[in-house]
Amino acid sequence: RTFPWQARNEMHKSAIVLSLAAMVELASAFTAPAAPMPLRQSRAATSAATSLNMGVKVTVVNAEDFEMEKGEILRNGMQAANVEVYYTMKGKLFNCNGGGQCGTCKVELQGGAVSGRTDAENKLLAKDPPTFRLACQTLVNGPCTIKNKPDA
Repeated sequence: RTFPWQARNEMHKSAIVLSLAAMVELASAFTAPAAPMPLRQSRAATSAATSLNMGVKVTVVNAEDFEMEKGEILRNGMQAANVEVYYTMKGKLFNCNGGGQCGTCKVELQGGAVSGRTDAENKLLAKDPPTFRLACQTLVNGPCTIKNKPDA
Protein backbone atom coordinates (compact mmCIF):
# COMPACT_ATOMS: atom_id res chain seq x y z
CA ARG A 1 0.00 0.00 0.00
CA THR A 2 1.28 3.51 -0.89
CA PHE A 3 0.47 6.46 1.30
CA PRO A 4 -0.24 9.89 -0.23
CA TRP A 5 2.91 11.51 1.23
CA GLN A 6 5.06 8.75 -0.28
CA ALA A 7 3.66 9.53 -3.72
CA ARG A 8 4.40 13.24 -3.18
CA ASN A 9 7.97 12.42 -2.10
CA GLU A 10 8.49 10.39 -5.27
CA MET A 11 7.13 13.26 -7.38
CA HIS A 12 9.46 15.72 -5.63
CA LYS A 13 12.45 13.43 -6.15
CA SER A 14 11.75 13.12 -9.87
CA ALA A 15 11.23 16.90 -10.17
CA ILE A 16 14.58 17.54 -8.46
CA VAL A 17 16.35 15.08 -10.76
CA LEU A 18 14.77 16.74 -13.81
CA SER A 19 15.66 20.24 -12.65
CA LEU A 20 19.26 19.19 -11.93
CA ALA A 21 19.51 17.66 -15.38
CA ALA A 22 18.14 20.86 -16.91
CA MET A 23 20.69 22.97 -15.00
CA VAL A 24 23.57 20.78 -16.16
CA GLU A 25 22.35 21.02 -19.75
CA LEU A 26 21.96 24.79 -19.48
CA ALA A 27 25.41 25.20 -17.91
CA SER A 28 27.05 23.16 -20.64
CA ALA A 29 25.60 25.52 -23.25
CA PHE A 30 27.83 28.32 -21.96
CA THR A 31 31.55 28.15 -22.56
CA ALA A 32 34.08 29.73 -20.25
CA PRO A 33 36.16 32.59 -21.68
CA ALA A 34 39.70 31.74 -22.75
CA ALA A 35 41.17 33.98 -20.02
CA PRO A 36 39.45 35.26 -16.89
CA MET A 37 38.39 38.89 -16.98
CA PRO A 38 40.18 41.12 -14.48
CA LEU A 39 38.16 42.60 -11.64
CA ARG A 40 38.83 46.10 -12.90
CA GLN A 41 40.33 46.79 -16.27
CA SER A 42 42.82 49.58 -16.63
CA ARG A 43 41.39 52.59 -18.39
CA ALA A 44 44.56 52.79 -20.51
CA ALA A 45 42.60 51.59 -23.53
CA THR A 46 40.92 54.99 -23.70
CA SER A 47 44.22 56.86 -23.50
CA ALA A 48 45.47 58.52 -26.67
CA ALA A 49 49.00 57.33 -25.95
CA THR A 50 48.32 53.61 -25.56
CA SER A 51 50.80 52.74 -28.29
CA LEU A 52 53.52 54.70 -26.47
CA ASN A 53 53.17 53.18 -22.99
CA MET A 54 56.56 54.26 -21.74
CA GLY A 55 57.74 54.03 -18.15
CA VAL A 56 57.03 57.10 -16.06
CA LYS A 57 58.65 57.87 -12.73
CA VAL A 58 56.45 58.06 -9.65
CA THR A 59 58.07 59.71 -6.65
CA VAL A 60 56.66 58.66 -3.29
CA VAL A 61 57.38 60.84 -0.26
CA ASN A 62 59.08 58.76 2.48
CA ALA A 63 59.33 55.69 0.23
CA GLU A 64 61.26 54.46 -2.78
CA ASP A 65 60.51 55.89 -6.20
CA PHE A 66 59.29 53.49 -8.85
CA GLU A 67 58.44 53.38 -12.53
CA MET A 68 55.21 52.27 -14.10
CA GLU A 69 53.57 52.37 -17.50
CA LYS A 70 51.86 55.50 -18.71
CA GLY A 71 48.08 55.10 -18.45
CA GLU A 72 48.26 52.45 -15.72
CA ILE A 73 46.26 52.67 -12.50
CA LEU A 74 48.39 54.03 -9.65
CA ARG A 75 47.33 51.29 -7.21
CA ASN A 76 48.51 48.57 -9.60
CA GLY A 77 51.88 50.26 -10.04
CA MET A 78 52.30 50.71 -6.29
CA GLN A 79 51.54 47.06 -5.64
CA ALA A 80 53.90 45.92 -8.41
CA ALA A 81 56.68 48.04 -6.85
CA ASN A 82 55.90 46.74 -3.33
CA VAL A 83 54.92 50.20 -2.08
CA GLU A 84 52.43 49.82 0.74
CA VAL A 85 49.01 51.02 -0.41
CA TYR A 86 46.92 50.32 2.69
CA TYR A 87 48.05 51.58 6.08
CA THR A 88 45.49 50.34 8.56
CA MET A 89 44.61 46.78 9.43
CA LYS A 90 41.06 47.49 8.25
CA GLY A 91 42.41 48.68 4.90
CA LYS A 92 44.64 45.66 4.51
CA LEU A 93 41.89 43.19 5.33
CA PHE A 94 38.71 44.81 4.05
CA ASN A 95 39.69 46.89 1.01
CA CYS A 96 37.54 46.76 -2.12
CA ASN A 97 40.35 45.48 -4.41
CA GLY A 98 40.37 48.57 -6.56
CA GLY A 99 36.65 49.09 -6.94
CA GLY A 100 36.68 52.70 -5.71
CA GLN A 101 34.23 51.97 -2.90
CA CYS A 102 36.18 51.92 0.37
CA GLY A 103 38.62 54.86 0.32
CA THR A 104 41.45 52.94 2.02
CA CYS A 105 43.96 53.59 -0.79
CA LYS A 106 43.92 57.36 -0.30
CA VAL A 107 47.03 59.24 -1.47
CA GLU A 108 47.89 62.91 -1.79
CA LEU A 109 48.97 64.13 -5.21
CA GLN A 110 51.72 66.71 -4.75
CA GLY A 111 52.31 67.30 -8.44
CA GLY A 112 52.40 65.65 -11.83
CA ALA A 113 50.21 64.39 -14.62
CA VAL A 114 47.32 62.15 -13.61
CA SER A 115 43.71 61.67 -14.68
CA GLY A 116 40.87 63.75 -13.27
CA ARG A 117 38.79 62.70 -10.29
CA THR A 118 36.11 60.08 -10.87
CA ASP A 119 32.58 60.16 -9.45
CA ALA A 120 33.65 57.56 -6.86
CA GLU A 121 36.46 59.84 -5.70
CA ASN A 122 34.19 62.88 -5.56
CA LYS A 123 31.80 60.92 -3.36
CA LEU A 124 34.36 59.36 -0.99
CA LEU A 125 36.73 62.33 -0.78
CA ALA A 126 34.14 65.12 -0.56
CA LYS A 127 35.50 66.36 2.79
CA ASP A 128 39.17 66.04 1.81
CA PRO A 129 41.34 68.55 -0.07
CA PRO A 130 41.24 68.35 -3.90
CA THR A 131 44.79 66.97 -3.90
CA PHE A 132 43.63 63.75 -2.20
CA ARG A 133 43.01 60.90 -4.62
CA LEU A 134 42.17 57.20 -4.55
CA ALA A 135 45.09 55.19 -5.92
CA CYS A 136 42.68 52.68 -7.44
CA GLN A 137 40.96 55.38 -9.52
CA THR A 138 43.99 57.44 -10.58
CA LEU A 139 45.64 56.93 -13.97
CA VAL A 140 49.26 58.03 -14.18
CA ASN A 141 49.75 60.00 -17.41
CA GLY A 142 53.26 61.29 -16.67
CA PRO A 143 55.83 61.73 -13.92
CA CYS A 144 54.18 62.55 -10.60
CA THR A 145 54.87 62.92 -6.88
CA ILE A 146 52.53 61.42 -4.31
CA LYS A 147 52.40 61.20 -0.55
CA ASN A 148 51.22 57.82 0.60
CA LYS A 149 49.09 57.62 3.74
CA PRO A 150 48.20 61.33 3.90
CA ASP A 151 45.95 60.87 6.97
CA ALA A 152 48.57 59.03 9.03
